[in-house]
Amino acid sequence: MEGAVAEPPMPGEDVRELRLDGYRQDWVNRTHMRTEDRHSQTLTFVAGLEFIRTNHSQDRWFVQIETFDPHEPFLSHQQYKDLYPHGYDGPHSDWPDYRQVTETDAQVGHARLEYAALLSMCDRSLGRVLDVRDEHDLWHDTLLIVCTDHGLLLGEKDWWGKSVQPWYNELVHLPLFVWAPRAAIAGERREALVQTIDLAPTLLEFFGVDRPADVQGAPPPVASDEPVCEA
Repeated sequence: MEGAVAEPPMPGEDVRELRLDGYRQDWVNRTHMRTEDRHSQTLTFVAGLEFIRTNHSQDRWFVQIETFDPHEPFLSHQQYKDLYPHGYDGPHSDWPDYRQVTETDAQVGHARLEYAALLSMCDRSLGRVLDVRDEHDLWHDTLLIVCTDHGLLLGEKDWWGKSVQPWYNELVHLPLFVWAPRAAIAGERREALVQTIDLAPTLLEFFGVDRPADVQGAPPPVASDEPVCEA
């Protein structure tokens, strides 16, 4: 987060009270992220990759690359926007409020493509992590978990955002990819229900650490499709 006393350049449309302070700060931050190498997502991955390269030959290390993206505001750079060409001449729209949709179909479609562009940027960043695993042959002994904390409605069910509407499946059916080197199974899906609280027990088990009695959850199925908990 960058500091600035002067008002940053901002689009002229009405700013809703819900995010007034954060909206101004975002436009301050954007002045410091005009190129991809200065984007907060890029800098976060650079730090994570540096840690991996420094420690790859050591045992019992853990790094979490918490990138925040893809998250509103959907700030990406032109090379990613160019992946989703479309005609649009409406107001700036890359940070929807948490509320019911009132925008036109064109505005909704544009916001979705801004999200898609940011998602493609995330895909490239994740690819850099996979590349460094190839570079240092980490697949044979290093666990990899790719996950997110929640979804976001992009006009589905006539809603934007999360939290203020019912917990529709788009918000809670989350992507989860796990490479478990001891199982060494690739290209398979599991139907068992897995929850976020299962991640901590998974890490404890991998590192041979006893699970405290008050820790809920269980390691998700990898070698088989046995249920972790009841649906």
